[in-house]
Amino acid sequence: MLDKTPRQGDHRSFLSSENLGWQGTIRQTDEQEIKFQIPSRFQIPENIGVLISPRVFTSTYYDSEQHRLGRLGLTLRKRVERGCGVWQLKIPNGKYRIELEVTSGSRRIPDQFLELLIAFFRNQEAIQLGKLRTWRTGRLIQDEDKFVAEVTLDSVALLRENKIISRFREIELELKEGKFDHLTSIRKLLQKAGAKPKSLQPKIFQALQLPYPLANPQVKPTAPPTEHIRARLQVQFFQMLIHDPGTRLGRDSEALHQMRVATRRIRALFRTVRTFFEPEWTRNIRQEVGWIGSLLGEVRDWDVLMESLEKEGLDLHSQEKRAFRLILKAFQDERSLTRDRLLEGLRSDRYLDLLNSLEDSLAHLPFQSGHPSMVDLAGKAFAKLEKYVESTQCRFPKQELHHTRILVKRARYTVELAEPFLQKHTKRFLQQAKSLQEVLGQHQDALVAEQRLLSHHTPTRSHRVAFIKGILVERFRHRQIATCHKLPQLWKKLQKSGRKLPK
Repeated sequence: MLDKTPRQGDHRSFLSSENLGWQGTIRQTDEQEIKFQIPSRFQIPENIGVLISPRVFTSTYYDSEQHRLGRLGLTLRKRVERGCGVWQLKIPNGKYRIELEVTSGSRRIPDQFLELLIAFFRNQEAIQLGKLRTWRTGRLIQDEDKFVAEVTLDSVALLRENKIISRFREIELELKEGKFDHLTSIRKLLQKAGAKPKSLQPKIFQALQLPYPLANPQVKPTAPPTEHIRARLQVQFFQMLIHDPGTRLGRDSEALHQMRVATRRIRALFRTVRTFFEPEWTRNIRQEVGWIGSLLGEVRDWDVLMESLEKEGLDLHSQEKRAFRLILKAFQDERSLTRDRLLEGLRSDRYLDLLNSLEDSLAHLPFQSGHPSMVDLAGKAFAKLEKYVESTQCRFPKQELHHTRILVKRARYTVELAEPFLQKHTKRFLQQAKSLQEVLGQHQDALVAEQRLLSHHTPTRSHRVAFIKGILVERFRHRQIATCHKLPQLWKKLQKSGRKLPK
């Protein structure tokens, strides 16, 4: 069965500022679990928890023709149990997966998920990967008056034209409430009974004998620089894609942050190795990545500011908090406008063209001959940073700190790329560059907060609002002073390790 992803024109207003109510129809949970492979006659020990009712359900999985979802470990499926249908989208997020769910009996992928997966389907049809039928038994584990975990034994069959093609069994131990550490004792009991922990490979991957995840570019240290460049760019492109749905959903600012980091790194990498490519091609792709990065950056700046403001408002008096909420509301409105601009960009043909261009280019990067060595690039990046810092009269003048931070990031990213060729002294340099970059970032965040408070006019003549603004501005200025005091020592350490890099 093929599900047609509607063209952008069919759902362009679906996430407009006037209509965000659809998000309430998506239920979200964080899935934290351990999977086990088991011997043929394995049964869950009876001393674990209380029995749950047996279940039988059928799951049909979908992906793009290019398998973009599976390549990054995402799964999209429709599950039917006792005649009731539910669509589920699972997105890897570190040690756990985000599970999004929409109740729908329709054969068609819900519009909510199509909107979130624009970057994966790109106006193309979804294809059916496979259909599984699962017979589930299990037990609930209770701690005092709470059910903290569930152990399930799944017997799974791969179906094709309603015929069973293959079977397998597995155990899943899933956290329901509390901390992941609560699963330790249960895991030990299962292992004692013969179960062995395995990777978090989704059932459809196991049924089709696919690795999980598919995307994991590995490059030998002895490989030529071009292969290291390709792998590094591919990793960041995958990071950009995997955080795209969470950015659109907008429930967790970390997804947007990571997507912005990925675009920033892609742009920085293309700048670092620009001599490896035809100049016009590099310039064009950096411009387009910079465009979407700037839209992400605008929202991220507001997220950082709002987080800082909310912390500063905790110790205000009750009368002061009323004025503070007026400031916060005005900034929330500004943030909503920048998010609308971001969503418009993410839905645009320009963004899809960028994704297609990056995807195609990574398979056939137009490398030129006669490029410098990676060691030379790393040395030049640090030398440029050192020259800039040493050229400023007072080392770290306030007006130059943002550019200093940019040069630190460029040096760090270049040394990361050149690490296989530098062989030693890189780990300490990278740790110290990261520390200096973080402190410079704290200064920049405080400076932006001060500037926005001073430039923003709240729609009120309240003297108390002006008074609260003054208090907040003073606090952010103190933050800037505090970070500046840390810079000379951090720079001294970075400079020492930077001078030890091979030349």
